[in-house]
Amino acid sequence: MLSTMSSAQLGVELAFTSLNSEVEIDDLPIEGNIPRWLKGSLFRNGPAKFETGQASYNHWFDGLAMVHRYSFRDGQIAYRNRFLRTSPYTQMMSTGQLSSGFETVQPTSLGKRILKMSLEMLGQKTGQTYNTNVNVICLADQFMALTEQPVPTVFDPITLETRGAFYFDDTLFGHLSCGHPQYDDQQQEYINYVTCFGPINTYNLYRVKATSRQRSLIARIPVRSPCYMHSFAATENFIILVEFPLVVKSLPAIFGGKAPMQCLSWEPRRGTNFRVIHKHSGDQVARFQSEACFAFHHINAYEEGNEIVVDLAASDQPDLMYKSYLKPLKSATRSKDHPLAEYRRYRLPLQKPSCKAEVGYELLSEQLIEMVCINQGRCRSRDYRYAYAVSHNRNWPTLVGQLVKIDVKNCSDQAWFEPNTYPGEPLFVAAPNGTAEDDGVILSVVLDAAKERSFLLVLHAQSFKELGRAYLPHHVPLEFHGLFVEEI
Repeated sequence: MLSTMSSAQLGVELAFTSLNSEVEIDDLPIEGNIPRWLKGSLFRNGPAKFETGQASYNHWFDGLAMVHRYSFRDGQIAYRNRFLRTSPYTQMMSTGQLSSGFETVQPTSLGKRILKMSLEMLGQKTGQTYNTNVNVICLADQFMALTEQPVPTVFDPITLETRGAFYFDDTLFGHLSCGHPQYDDQQQEYINYVTCFGPINTYNLYRVKATSRQRSLIARIPVRSPCYMHSFAATENFIILVEFPLVVKSLPAIFGGKAPMQCLSWEPRRGTNFRVIHKHSGDQVARFQSEACFAFHHINAYEEGNEIVVDLAASDQPDLMYKSYLKPLKSATRSKDHPLAEYRRYRLPLQKPSCKAEVGYELLSEQLIEMVCINQGRCRSRDYRYAYAVSHNRNWPTLVGQLVKIDVKNCSDQAWFEPNTYPGEPLFVAAPNGTAEDDGVILSVVLDAAKERSFLLVLHAQSFKELGRAYLPHHVPLEFHGLFVEEI
């Protein structure tokens, strides 16, 4: 049935169609050449199952998590994929019922909700796992999948089998976390935060050594109206929380049993608030305000003289969230049906007093972008020149039609484009002993609508030309984020 559709219709349909098969392949068929120096594994995470029987999730973000691993050795690629056997997955497969998620909610009694929250506040380890379909990190020698729930899911990096919930060895509590922790290379630690709802709402910023299970509180910031923040920024000395005016109404979640997305309120009159917190003292050293905007993803941030530079993939309103319902997504054959973001740079002058100062932004590219990456090992929290992203293509104006390399110093860009394809988030892997910032490769999982399969694409990061690709035996629904690690 899918094959009778037009190329554009088929592509967007497949991009949000469930993948039910789990396979293990030692050698994927290669077209072109994969650099022999590329050794290690690429882990990808994202939603891959959207329905069971007659029941179906409404929103892309609620699809059940699947982890993929691409292992590179001597120019060959091995592949394996597995669903995470989380509590929502187990419930769906055993009962045929959907579990609560980002937009979906199953009714529960007020008593059960309060009991669950009380157990969590007391540090009880319930063993419940969540639909962790957002990201992958390695912490305390364990690989884990993340979402915005504060409990990650541990999985085996070789077999991809699910090992269960991950709990920290401390009493820090929160209801809402961040799926994009920031890594501090100098201190070899992760920085993240959890939002705690209650009579006094707080952002609880913490650090945790990469080898540890115990978090240390950096700052507890009380807020009257907490905001939804999917990511945040960090420089050498500062943490920047960008409070977009997408306000979380906590009472409907706790007492009304609402899904997280149903508790969000877009209030653009509030504007956007930049909080600057010192990494070491935990003091809030400055606040800035700009016109209302929204961003899922920070690109990079760094200190430059007396300023902090914050780069975002930002829009005037949260269209990406509210236009990610599955039914309209599958029929979205025009780029305006699913708009991407602008490449914005905000400058925060630290010599200003701590009262709110107004800041604007400059555009670093004419491209509309999302899922941006940089050379993290070299440029994270530092000045940089190149970024890589998914983008629209005017000749294929539907969803994500191309990959782009953006030179932010010269405001120029290069593109990789192939008709009937839908690339996913790019990831930069540096070449060994490389000297230039863009000396390496770009990896992206690309959906080929014509062949109804996906392939792993390898681009030369400097020329942005294709080096090779490896086709999978199936399509992969559009994913979220991932991680590349050297040989395990």
